[in-house]
Amino acid sequence: MKKKSIRTILLRALLALTAVTLGLISVIFSVMQYRTLKSHATQDMRLNCVQVAVSLHQAVKEMDTILLYSIASSELRRDFADYMEAESSFEKLRSRQSLAGTMILLKGYDFSIRQLNIYDMSEGGFGVGNYNGRLRVNVAEELWYEKTMSNAGRKYIYAPAADVLASKAAGVDEDTLYFSLCRMLYSDMHVPLGFLEVKSYYDDIFSTLKLEASAYDPLIVIYDTDGRQIYPAEEEFPYFSYKESGNGEIMNTITGKRQYLCFSEDEADGLTVAMAVDDTAFMEPVYRSFIPMIMAVILIFGVCVALSAALSRQMSNPIRRIHAFLSDKDREQFAKLEMVDSGVLEIDTLHESINESIQAQESATKTMLVLKEQEMQAQMLALQSQMNPHFLYNSLSMIGEMADSGMTEQVSDMCEDITSILRYISSDREQRIRVEEEMEQVDRYLGCIKRRFGEGLHYSYNISDEILDCMVPKLCVQLLVENAVKAVMVHKEPWEIMVSGSRDGDDWHITVSDNGPGFDTEVDKKLRKNMDEILETGVLPSLKIEGMGILNIFIRLYLLDGIPFVFDFGNRKEGGAFVTVGGHVRDASGSDMQED
Repeated sequence: MKKKSIRTILLRALLALTAVTLGLISVIFSVMQYRTLKSHATQDMRLNCVQVAVSLHQAVKEMDTILLYSIASSELRRDFADYMEAESSFEKLRSRQSLAGTMILLKGYDFSIRQLNIYDMSEGGFGVGNYNGRLRVNVAEELWYEKTMSNAGRKYIYAPAADVLASKAAGVDEDTLYFSLCRMLYSDMHVPLGFLEVKSYYDDIFSTLKLEASAYDPLIVIYDTDGRQIYPAEEEFPYFSYKESGNGEIMNTITGKRQYLCFSEDEADGLTVAMAVDDTAFMEPVYRSFIPMIMAVILIFGVCVALSAALSRQMSNPIRRIHAFLSDKDREQFAKLEMVDSGVLEIDTLHESINESIQAQESATKTMLVLKEQEMQAQMLALQSQMNPHFLYNSLSMIGEMADSGMTEQVSDMCEDITSILRYISSDREQRIRVEEEMEQVDRYLGCIKRRFGEGLHYSYNISDEILDCMVPKLCVQLLVENAVKAVMVHKEPWEIMVSGSRDGDDWHITVSDNGPGFDTEVDKKLRKNMDEILETGVLPSLKIEGMGILNIFIRLYLLDGIPFVFDFGNRKEGGAFVTVGGHVRDASGSDMQED
């Protein structure tokens, strides 16, 4: 026997031991890895199924919140009853406006909600959203009617549903599908009054079901309590019949392929989410994960020599990247540190801590901006809620004098006008209002003043029909007129108040002028200085109850429209003063409207 060197023997022994050790470790690791990866894949799919159910529940909950608020609204029930019982055209118009306003307020600014409808128990209803107006339907023929009746106040989900009327009104395809949520509407005595329905686009609701981070592309099917498939709408899948069997592998009788199927049931909404993946696609990530391990076993002998250098390089690279990121003064304010996991706990923890700190700073900044916006909103509402008590005191005094003189009819008219004015002033439900409605209150106010001073007061209007439907800040013209009345009364009679308004392209303008003493020079300078400071700094002066002058009107325009608005004042050549306000033509939501 040829003798071998100890180096050769040790080398062969070490190589044999290494080969056997690596072989055993590889087999054991492969078995454990296979089980672990399959378990993780199964768990991941179940978690994804639950995630889909949670996302869908959240979308339904947001829609249902609007229904619950609407059900709790006594004003909605009253307005709907008035609308359905109105007989004359005037009553119909007034009740329609009131009902539409209440429903729009309940619908809110959630643009994912496309339609809010209210129905009578038998026939007819009203809707806002894509379509605004009366609904001429036989309620008993609606597809959701029987289930909603049997649910006795609990929500009922109906999808997919078509709504040609709403689609036409919105200018979308008539075949557009909707996701509908219905509840019964009861009186305070729990007597059925009708039905409420809220709708969103079908595709918008189910667009949240996509799992971009998933390693496979699962098929998602959703069923209601009765096993009716509500998603997808194009093709039927028989997975609901496997619900009682639970999660596991099945044979798809349609495709002839084995699939892994799991379920997640949302008891609150009565929906069942089924998620199915072909077995080959489901196990592909598991099989693919063995490729790096096989390559590692083949290359392990060659890698051992360079392991130390590679390891040090791997350890130092993340630290260098973190240092470069923190030293970069030109990076964006809230840019995140983009770095793959190093596999080292301390480095990955530091990486996560830096990004969490940046995210916290960004969140704090956004919170501060939101609080600033809310503060400005509160200031605007405070301005709107103020009112000058002198008008109320003087009006009550005049009512007393008229009552002593036996002028009962005039007293009644006066009280009605004052009540309407006070209700209009104190209401804070809307920030903008149509010019026509604002001028109605102006006319009531000047009518009250006219009853008191008789021929001593003259007033006139020159309002273009083009701006009657324009949305203007509430109380804007009312307060300008009140300010003008107080200004002229320091002068000798007769007193004159003129209100004019017109539209110039996409802008509206309203001017209130009088024949009073005009603006004092010092007052004029002080007002313009205050206005310039507000525009430059954005800081608003302290609010006072007596602050119903033109400065407060300027602040209201600033808070509502920002910098682009019109505000001018001064003295007229023929004597007296004028104040002009204006801005872009806007719709009821406050958005700019372009001239046709």
